[in-house]
Amino acid sequence: MTEASRSSLPPLAHGTVVSDRYEIRQSLGKGGMGEVFLAYDRTTQQAVALKIVREEARMPGDDEALRQELLLARSVSHPNVCRVHDLAQSPYGPILVMEHITGQTLHTHIRRKKAQGGYTADEFRRIAHDVASGVAAIHQQGLVHGDLKPGNVMVTTNPDGSFGKAIVLDFGFAKERARASARRPGAPPDGGTPNYMSPERIRSGGASPDDDVYALGLTLLEMWTCRVPEPGYKPRAKTMRQQIMFDVPSGLSIDEIKQVFRCFADDAQERLPARHLRFFNPVTLTTQPMQVPRERLDPGPPPGRSAAQAFVAGTQSLLVTFATNAPEFVGELIGLDKPTVTIGRRADNDVVVPEATASGQHAQLKWQNATWIVEDLGSTNGSYVDHMYERRKLINLMHGGEVQLGELRFKLVSFVKDGASHRRARAYLAKRDGLTGLLSREQLLRALDEEAAFADWVETPLSIARYELRGPNRLVSDRPTILEMLALRRTATRVVDLTDTLLLSLIAVTAGRTGSLRFCVAMVGPGAQEARNLVEQVVGQVQGMLPEGLELAATIARYEAGVSVRALVDS
Repeated sequence: MTEASRSSLPPLAHGTVVSDRYEIRQSLGKGGMGEVFLAYDRTTQQAVALKIVREEARMPGDDEALRQELLLARSVSHPNVCRVHDLAQSPYGPILVMEHITGQTLHTHIRRKKAQGGYTADEFRRIAHDVASGVAAIHQQGLVHGDLKPGNVMVTTNPDGSFGKAIVLDFGFAKERARASARRPGAPPDGGTPNYMSPERIRSGGASPDDDVYALGLTLLEMWTCRVPEPGYKPRAKTMRQQIMFDVPSGLSIDEIKQVFRCFADDAQERLPARHLRFFNPVTLTTQPMQVPRERLDPGPPPGRSAAQAFVAGTQSLLVTFATNAPEFVGELIGLDKPTVTIGRRADNDVVVPEATASGQHAQLKWQNATWIVEDLGSTNGSYVDHMYERRKLINLMHGGEVQLGELRFKLVSFVKDGASHRRARAYLAKRDGLTGLLSREQLLRALDEEAAFADWVETPLSIARYELRGPNRLVSDRPTILEMLALRRTATRVVDLTDTLLLSLIAVTAGRTGSLRFCVAMVGPGAQEARNLVEQVVGQVQGMLPEGLELAATIARYEAGVSVRALVDS
């Protein structure tokens, strides 16, 4: 239909019937790109919402963007994401037919709660949980919202008038526009709302999951402040107490507040994925370490049943996770193309390694019933398995497991060289110590700056617990022995798990390696005495895991505003 013929159409109003099926009841609201109407579907005899892009706001490709939104939206099935039913053709242009949600936008809800003194902690938790769950469901399908804000979240009402749930609306269309805009060098960000955009999107345009998380953080912060942020707004410019209008956060845990703070970090890598955001009262739960979401080195999917029947070349590989004397070798992927391979420094091995502590011919790997048997071939420095300090002649290496040959570690994985999983593994090893899984020193210092910024923002104590393994070898050499390396790996893992448990953490504490046998853990929230008691409990429980002759020592440094947190690591 031409623009002239469209302009002759009567305006969409109460009683207008579109496509001989949808009877318009009322306008539900206008946005920057379109208008949404409440309509009655004469075929299904139920209320629906119709979205149409206003003529003056149309851009080339919008019809295709609406079609893409339908396809994308149908791939997401979640109670906290609005369902999209159909894309209908009409004289007014393509119309998106969506689930009609009874309630009000979160934008309106925030303003109404302001008159009642703001949200209670539990009300905030319910809405925050629902919105984060909806965004996580969108991201799980490989999609991006692109325009998350309180106006694109509906808060439903139950028949008795009580709060129902929060539902995310209107994703996909904004992303399509943003993607088209991002193709043009220097183009301003389009398709979203600048007030809720991340710094990188304002600079370069283009939506992303990280940008969605930033918008999520600002949406939740708006529930506390009742203020729409300005474009390029810096939420940490003032303390939290100076920004909030209500005393809502007093009922929330430190970790719940920290999750919101982490959402609007300038560095996208510091933002938590939406699937890791959790809002509940941890005091009512028994928090186990495995409940705390942590960044992990993903080994890829298990090989499957067929792999147990016969050896298949290339199904599994060895990923180098740690090498004391050959750090450039870390991240390399070695395909297992034969059922029997030898590993060592000599050129006649199937796998030649540059690590000096590996023997000329160190070990043999043999495939047997979907498991790799590692046999030490009389090496000088020995072969080891996690949680044991003695040399092993034979080791069963299963999918995702690790083996240490001298001071060289391998992880058995199932992805291919230079694929997406391999790239993610390399990125993980670039910022984490492959022996302990803790942040490397430089990454730790950056993360501690974020912890200090949060402590300043929320005006809460920050303590740095500094741990060190000590033994007789420290008197003659700074270079750790293999026994000390194994003890450090086990100790660091246990210390972090215990700290998370004792702090009732919702997100993993910040921990990193600071020296050959030293590491530290940041703790936001506990006072001085509470922090000392916690560290004493941790040391007491971990000491019994250490081999004879080694002990775990700990000291605590207190952060104060204006002090460089980096200096506390080594003082």
